[in-house]
Amino acid sequence: MVVVPIAFVSEHVETLVELDIEYAELAHAEGVSPYLRAPAVGARPPFIQALAQAVVDALDRTGVAPFGPGCKADWKACPHRRQRAA
Repeated sequence: MVVVPIAFVSEHVETLVELDIEYAELAHAEGVSPYLRAPAVGARPPFIQALAQAVVDALDRTGVAPFGPGCKADWKACPHRRQRAA
């Protein structure tokens, strides 16, 4: 089994302890072998370039200002909604 920590961009305690130790122990107890974890993307140039491009692509968005088209004022956690209530 190869585990890919897509929710993490850097190596930290959560990846090192949970994925490398705790989940590895669970996998081995279930007979999963090998159990491998792919490294997090960190600050590798392709990841940084993709992140920078995502920012550039988002600059011209229009929609519910100032939060762009993804903002829905009726969503409970929407910051736009909190601003209107204040």
